[in-house]
Amino acid sequence: MCGRYAQTTSRRSLEALLGAAAETDFPARYNIAPTQMIPVALVEDGARRIALHRWGLVPEFAPDLASGPLMFNARAETLAQKPAFRSALQRRRCLVPADGWYEWRAVGRFKQPYLIRRPDREPVMFAGIWESWKRPDGEALRSVAIVTVTASPDLAMVHDRMPAVLPPEAWEAWLDTRVDGRSLALRGLHPAPVGTFETVTVGARVNQTTNDGPEVQEPAPAIAEPVADAQPRLI
Repeated sequence: MCGRYAQTTSRRSLEALLGAAAETDFPARYNIAPTQMIPVALVEDGARRIALHRWGLVPEFAPDLASGPLMFNARAETLAQKPAFRSALQRRRCLVPADGWYEWRAVGRFKQPYLIRRPDREPVMFAGIWESWKRPDGEALRSVAIVTVTASPDLAMVHDRMPAVLPPEAWEAWLDTRVDGRSLALRGLHPAPVGTFETVTVGARVNQTTNDGPEVQEPAPAIAEPVADAQPRLI
């Protein structure tokens, strides 16, 4: 599961990295949550571009925004089977730029937040699928889901799922809808190699989506593991 992430790379840097023109500027974000607008890279009319989409895919057939669960993630293993994702997998794939993502691990009665990022702090690209849904007023809403895979062994202690992170050599095929989506989902999406990412314990600021500055990524002491109760003595 990926329910919170960061994207602080500048518009110009992403344009250069992706060979794409951005439709609009976007600020650095340190604590992005579902339903917010996020930059994604896609191909339309034969050209790459970066556009803002709502995070949380709304299927074309949805009667309204409130119907059904908030689909901000899509499991790679079932993309080709689920009606909400099948068409997007083949016709509407995208890249979601990110600098890292957050996960929480239960420690006793509390949850320890972690920032997961590359050790060199370079941006990565999550595999994404997008959809266009027509509002009652006729305006189109574009929305996106981040594809997830089984977590790498070195990240599984934090969470059993992780975003599908695409290496640069896979970007073109993922964006090219002439390439069969089912094949890409089944054979082209894998956990990242062990050692690709580091985990950093961070403080409780990240728990509140209203906190969206660099302070949410400051390292913090880990929550202490609970000590098992001592066995009662027989007297």
